[in-house]
Amino acid sequence: MALSVLLAACGGGSSHTTPAASPTSAPTATPAPTAVPTATPSVEDEVAAAYARYWDAYAQSLLNLDASLVEGVASGEELQRIRDEIEGLRSQGLALRTVVTHNPVILDSSESSAVLFDEIVNNSFYVDPQTKDPPEAPGSGEILRDTYYFETINGQWMVVRSTRQR
Repeated sequence: MALSVLLAACGGGSSHTTPAASPTSAPTATPAPTAVPTATPSVEDEVAAAYARYWDAYAQSLLNLDASLVEGVASGEELQRIRDEIEGLRSQGLALRTVVTHNPVILDSSESSAVLFDEIVNNSFYVDPQTKDPPEAPGSGEILRDTYYFETINGQWMVVRSTRQR
């Protein structure tokens, strides 16, 4: 549409001739293309994305019994809690296939900390740590109510602590 208007204005596609510019005419400047402004993600968006990364890494760490997989998304008390959980699974000769449905709500946030509450439907199940069998199993459907505490560490949002309502 803009191209046809421009062509019509310039005489393109028409039998009319465009008069030559007189020496006194000022050259017309072609406007520079304007950059589309990109929205800066809000703190809430950043925390939500960090929470999704945390759960992806957490699920992989429980399946593979490898706490190093959460080191970029968890720190402090939370990292130690996950290490302890993995050691508990390992000592029982089990791994965990994580199957959960989230309903997260950010309760509080600032530039350096945030609190997120999640009511989780848990259908996770134990698997063999070597074969990862079974690939599917019924879960309990247990409802978990967890609160996650985030801090920015070296410019990265990380879960530093979590609590579960009993």
